[in-house]
Amino acid sequence: MTKQQKKVLIALPVMLVGGTEIQTLSLVRVLIAAGYNVKLCCYYEYDEKVVDWYRKVGAEVILMRLVRNQNKFSFFTIFRLIRSLYSLFRRLQPEIVHVQYLAPGLIPIIAARLAGMRKVIATVHIAGSYAYGAKAKVLLRIASFLCNRFICVSRGVEEFWFGDSQIFDPANINKSRKHYTIYNAIDTAAIAQAIKTTDKTKIKRDMNIEGRPVTGIVGRLAEQKGHSILLDAMIKIVKEIPNVILLVIGDGPEKQKLIEKTASLQLDKNILWLGAQPQNKVFEFYSIMDLFVMPSLYEGFGLTATEAMAAGVPVVGTTIEGLSEVIEDGVSGFLVPPGDSPSLSDALLCLLKDPSKAAVIAQNGRRRVVNLFSLEKFKNSMIGLYNSL
Repeated sequence: MTKQQKKVLIALPVMLVGGTEIQTLSLVRVLIAAGYNVKLCCYYEYDEKVVDWYRKVGAEVILMRLVRNQNKFSFFTIFRLIRSLYSLFRRLQPEIVHVQYLAPGLIPIIAARLAGMRKVIATVHIAGSYAYGAKAKVLLRIASFLCNRFICVSRGVEEFWFGDSQIFDPANINKSRKHYTIYNAIDTAAIAQAIKTTDKTKIKRDMNIEGRPVTGIVGRLAEQKGHSILLDAMIKIVKEIPNVILLVIGDGPEKQKLIEKTASLQLDKNILWLGAQPQNKVFEFYSIMDLFVMPSLYEGFGLTATEAMAAGVPVVGTTIEGLSEVIEDGVSGFLVPPGDSPSLSDALLCLLKDPSKAAVIAQNGRRRVVNLFSLEKFKNSMIGLYNSL
């Protein structure tokens, strides 16, 4: 590896602030540290801050700046993407193409094969019958057939798409199997350092929330993330704990609708909208949270819940793919059915009213993340996977 760098091209549809981009950044760091030459191509929308993340760790970023209708992929849009990626792959000649399988996930894989790429990997980051039906499963199975390896970020994701699952073991590789689970990575050391060096009192004082119990949610303001359900749950919570404050970190298409709902429920005094925040600031905000909530309707893993657990914050999530593997219900967090605001409010109140129980849950959660979802485990698995090609 050190004598001749292998060229890897990672393909992403967008580079915005989100879990897929954060996990792709972990992959890039791991590959560069192992001696790979890494380039990324982004077909559509991007955020300059996110692009800068990748460049700072040593990757080259290629912005294709293609335009699309996000609600519908026309034949022309698909043809233009295939043609553009085909030309890019032929020009760069990477030894490995790694596609982040988000819509239109199959198209880049087809383009890679048409361009003669012999080693193609894909990672699917999400699952759930709420959003994906039979057609999506057929397309993903076709994609997996065209790949050398197909990675899922949790066993629940792998079982949803393929019907069974197996965690990738670099020491015992079943080369006849195409799809595996490799759990996402959490930089537990960076989170611990951020928590240690943050002045919690100052942050609370600057935000004018001293002495108030703090609940937090981090994620894109989209229907998938369950913010509306959380607002419904907040009605009961505020009745029982009037000074509770909810920090909402993130931005997205549902923002105005959620702000209007907050006003109609008369929750304005109990909710702070902090917008999208850089990762280091998110880590600092974890330090002032008494509780973290992730009421998602579907996920693949549950990155921010896992980060909060690593930060020593007790977590309430939902019984969906991925998240139900991160959290052991009643041990390292609480799980409630997705879309069930009464159960959500009860779980949140239980932890807010019982600090000793919350402390035990938090301790168990942090231990679980360190043991199962560390950057070191992710590195060993991914390098083992790449070397197996």
